[in-house]
Amino acid sequence: LWHLRIGKNIWMNVPKNDENKVIFIAVDQMNLGMSSIKSEDEKMMLAKLNLRAGMKAMSLSTFSSCASYFSDGKLLRKDHWENDYELSLHLHNYYAEAEYCNGNFSQAR
Repeated sequence: LWHLRIGKNIWMNVPKNDENKVIFIAVDQMNLGMSSIKSEDEKMMLAKLNLRAGMKAMSLSTFSSCASYFSDGKLLRKDHWENDYELSLHLHNYYAEAEYCNGNFSQAR
């Protein structure tokens, strides 16, 4: 619960133009507290932030980190394919690409 609060506090109080500077810190904290998220809106917000963090990590060629962000984003909602197909597709495709770049070919399927 504390990690979730810390991550949300960081994210909500950073100026818009500095979001890319703190996205990893904020999302890492929120992911540590994701089990205490009950609201579907909060789960969706964190899934989108995981996609954003994963894409930034991929642009930096930190494929292990980006695979974690994409994977965490996928785990947030059980009905994600029905409720947000496009987000789910991006998370799964980018996850497969990151695992392929990591040499984890069995995970890339």
